Amino acid sequence: MKNKINFQKIAGASIVGLMILFILLGFLNRNAFDAMDKTRILSGPSISHPFGCDEFGRDLLKRTQTGMGISVVISFFAVIIGTVTGTIIGALCGYFGGVVDDILTAITDVLFAIPSLLLALVFVSLFGSGMVQVTLALGVAIIPSFAKMMRSEFKKQKELEYVKMAKLMKVPTYRILFVHILPNVMETFVNCIFIAFNNCILAEAGLSFIGIGVQPPVASLGTLLSDAGGYLRSAPFLVLFPAFMLVLLLFGIGLLSSGESFHNAYSKRFKN
Repeated sequence: MKNKINFQKIAGASIVGLMILFILLGFLNRNAFDAMDKTRILSGPSISHPFGCDEFGRDLLKRTQTGMGISVVISFFAVIIGTVTGTIIGALCGYFGGVVDDILTAITDVLFAIPSLLLALVFVSLFGSGMVQVTLALGVAIIPSFAKMMRSEFKKQKELEYVKMAKLMKVPTYRILFVHILPNVMETFVNCIFIAFNNCILAEAGLSFIGIGVQPPVASLGTLLSDAGGYLRSAPFLVLFPAFMLVLLLFGIGLLSSGESFHNAYSKRFKN
């Protein structure tokens, strides 16, 4: 079983590595992201344009590379926001308990009951669309799930002997939380990061697909798929290539996160 898990992680890391390489190769692509060519409108894949060209004659390969890069950057910073905030909340709830735990848990429980995509949708609707707004929306949306996962882990760890010894030795609380306990929950912590990153990539694509995420002239994988929706019959490659790259990226990250969702992973921790 252990070998199988290792193989899964290696496969996931390989796929994600290839996707990152794909994005970086976009800097070597001489075709401009927004350069239009009327002679190549809806032209199929060729040597000069391997993914073909869109309805404005723009190179789809370059746009897919750029769009994926933007999706990854947005998700990266959203995960940082959710990770830092969620870990702090979860650590405080799990370690201190009492009133602190009751108040913060009540808040996160309410937010946790709302689907992450819906929470992000409400945030974007209130504060507008754009890269910054989408990043903040996704970051806020994953805080409740991350906080509950970390609360469960910190709550278990605080009852162990090494934590009790640290308290007797008058070790500062912040050191107990983030120097002693956090390294011991690193497996769950890293797994949560991959799960959150996967969810953010998918949610960002969904928001951009329905037109309230990243706005033109900037494009993400979601906007590419949305723009190509009217050409499924005449130019199916406009959907095929961006969709394939999105699925491949999600699949790779999913392998790294053991194929779990936040809710499933939390349920397992809670039952244990």
